[in-house]
Amino acid sequence: MTKLTDIEGTDFTASDEEIEAAVEDAAADLGMAPERVSEEVAYILDSGSGRVNNEGVAGAAVGSNADTHDDPRLEALDVFKLRQEL
Repeated sequence: MTKLTDIEGTDFTASDEEIEAAVEDAAADLGMAPERVSEEVAYILDSGSGRVNNEGVAGAAVGSNADTHDDPRLEALDVFKLRQEL
């Protein structure tokens, strides 16, 4: 499976270290393995399947989104986390 840090994109503003830290935080909050969280979010972005894809996530926020650095990977991680918490 693909890791979230393996996906490439021109709109990515966060460093791999920031992505990995966010994945670890989300995994701890959700009680999931970080590898699984990373793979699930990477699949959502990389495959373009479902309702969330790289372009869709990037356009989901109106204006600047400081907590995700306007990075689609962090925004997708937030969407994934929210869905898991529901």
